[in-house]
Amino acid sequence: MKLVYICSPLRGAMEENIKKANRYCEYAAGCDTVPLAPHAIFTAYLQDNIPEQREKGLKMGLALLRRCDELWCCGDEITQGMQGEIDLATKLNIPIVYVLDHHREEGLKIRQENKALDTEDCIPRSNEMDYEDKILVLNPEALMASRRTAENSLWIAYNGFGCTYGARGQAVYAKSLFSGQECRWERADFLGIVRPESLKQWLENTPVKNEIAETLINEQEQDLEMTL
Repeated sequence: MKLVYICSPLRGAMEENIKKANRYCEYAAGCDTVPLAPHAIFTAYLQDNIPEQREKGLKMGLALLRRCDELWCCGDEITQGMQGEIDLATKLNIPIVYVLDHHREEGLKIRQENKALDTEDCIPRSNEMDYEDKILVLNPEALMASRRTAENSLWIAYNGFGCTYGARGQAVYAKSLFSGQECRWERADFLGIVRPESLKQWLENTPVKNEIAETLINEQEQDLEMTL
């Protein structure tokens, strides 16, 4: 099971926020992870209203984050303290998953489907299109067997001669939609451009934030409304 850092508000209504952190841990544990919430751990012996102890707690929290597999940003607001944790996770290429309150309240489990995407998840004949600024489906066979998972399936192409269909150069530079990791691939490593329907399902299981993905989903929903 993955070690998950629970990122949630603390200051303000501290007692209630600690209770929320415990509920977020309960939810994450139900999604088959090992959750760790600094608020639920460090506040047992550190006082947040004492500046020196608060600073120590923040440093300990960031040290803990470095050892975790993922950061789950929990709740419907992002505080200044949470943003610092998010920034560090981004810098370290630690995947960030956004768990809204309705996920927990409605019992909507995330991170349950981990089968790698395949050809049927691509727009037909999109392997004959240009790839730059598109979300691509990586061929599972381009990965080691242990890494052929849904979270490693989608990549955003941003550069390389291979982005252009028919070009002599085949290099495609892309960023993982899940972790933000950047990598050089060959055009042949990708099956095509992801279908909006498959992307939406992927995001429901792995709720990350990405402007390109959100724009694509919004455009699809607008097109659907126009046809009704």
